[in-house]
Parts: sequence; C-alpha cells; structure tokens
Amino acid sequence: MNIYLISNESYRLIAEEIKKIVKENTYKIFNLNKSSIEEIIEEANYFSLDGNSKYLVVSNADIFSSDKSDDNTTNLVLKYLENPNSNTILIFTTQKPIDTRKKIVKEIKTKYKVINNSKMDRKSLNEFLNNYVKQKEFNIDYQTINYIINNSYGNLDIMLNELDKVMLYYNVSCHIKYADVERIVGVELDSNNFHFVSAVVDKKLEDALKILNSLKIYKVDSTILVSLLAREYRLMFYVKKMYQSRMSLIEICNNLNLADWQVNKLYNNCLHYSENELATNIVNLCNIDLNIKKGIWDKDIALYGFLLDACI
Repeated sequence: MNIYLISNESYRLIAEEIKKIVKENTYKIFNLNKSSIEEIIEEANYFSLDGNSKYLVVSNADIFSSDKSDDNTTNLVLKYLENPNSNTILIFTTQKPIDTRKKIVKEIKTKYKVINNSKMDRKSLNEFLNNYVKQKEFNIDYQTINYIINNSYGNLDIMLNELDKVMLYYNVSCHIKYADVERIVGVELDSNNFHFVSAVVDKKLEDALKILNSLKIYKVDSTILVSLLAREYRLMFYVKKMYQSRMSLIEICNNLNLADWQVNKLYNNCLHYSENELATNIVNLCNIDLNIKKGIWDKDIALYGFLLDACI
C-alpha cells in the first residue's frame, strides 16, 4: 500500500497514524495550503537516488472534505492515483471530515487506504481521555474530565496537552484532583479569550491581533471566537436597549442571567457604540458564521476581515 488518506480532528493523532506507516525516521512534509499540487506530484514522481522508498506527507489536504476544491488540483491527484510511483509512499492528511461522495475519496478507498476517524461525540471523547490517562497510570473522575473538555474550546489537542500538563505537575501516578485541574487548566486560554474580546470591543486592533496570534498557537478555532464576539455584541445591544427602557440593574441582571459587575461592564462598553453599530456587528458576525458553515468563506480570513472593519 503506497497511498493513504488520514482524517482526524487531532494533529497529534494524525502524527501517530503517520508513525505507524513511516518505516523510517524522516519524511518530507508539504502543506497543500502553501504548496502547489504540481510541486507535490512532481516530487512524488521522482525516484530516490538509492532506490529506497521515500515518504511524502501532504497536510491540509482538504480536497477530500466537503469543502469546495479546485478542479485542477482534484484532477491532477486523480491522474496520479491512476499510475502512482511505486517507490513513493504518499500520505494525505486532513483535520476535516472526508466526503465519501467525492470521486477522489472513492478512488483512494477502493484502491488504497483510508484511515477515517470521525469527530468524537461527548461520550466517546470522555472515554478516550479516560483511557489516555489510564495508559499513563493515572486515574480521573467524570467531573474533572468534563472540566477539561469544557475549557479546551472543543479542541482535542488542547485537551491532551492540558492532561499532559496536569500529569507532569503530579509527576507520579495518582488520582487527578478536580481542584488541581481547576487551578492548572485553561487559565491562560481563558485569560487570552477575555482579553481578545475586550480588545476587539475597545477597538484596539493591534492588541486584538497579538492575542489572536497567541490563541492560534493553541489551535483555537476561529469559529469559536466569532461566536464569542457575537455573544458580546448581542449582550451589549440588550443592555443598551434595557437601560433605555429604564429597567433597573436588578431587572437587567435577572433577564440576562448575569452578575451586576458583568452588566455594568457591558453598559460601559455599549456607551461607545450606537444601536446601529452594534446591530451591524451582530449581523456581520452571523453572516460570517453562516458562510463559514456553508464552506463559502475561509474562517481565518473572515475573522481577520471583521477585525479590520470593526476596530477602525
């Protein structure tokens, strides 16, 4: 077998699957978002000088997902699949679910190897993380596992990294305590999340972009940040309208299920916005979310575009 397609939501689990395939320590990596398919196929067609097998990994191969893909890229891959170089082990990887209806996926599934791990539901995720901890000779309860899940932006790699951090903290096999996890996990992420939203609302573009780059290191999905911003502007809009209708602080807190300090902060922020500006930001973020889900817009580009509009 010399062509593989690996689909998994986790960078780490993709890397583990690659290790099972690669029989040597080195392989060449291409990023399909940065390298042309022509360059990749040209490299795949070259024979190594010593005649040994060579391994090529093509990351972000989202042409196999439901995303709209370039016809030229798809056709060139299909042509290569008809007559691949027997000395090249070609491994395509994507973090997106593959679309089994696509011809290009059917070709690999029929003739080669597809390793498709769909996104885990809550129960499967809980079981997976529990097993991961047990393999390291630790144990953890349901409540503590769920705290990690809830504070990791739905990102499996972050969950695994946080568990590694906690186990390193103990440095000896034991029961992982909720209080310790609460103190260790997610502090930096929660802080950055809070500061990111605040920077955007305060129209501090430079600060917002710096924090966004920091969040990207943790692989925080842009769609989550879009949702958080939409929620913040929506609450600001509600608070502004409620104060205008002369509702009391207690009434507003009860209506929005927020603490008084949160309402006061929202009120101070909404003073710098007109109703029309808040409504426009909410509509723009809803459109971004919709077009991302439809596969029309790139989520990162859409978020950056919104920041440029909203913070100037």
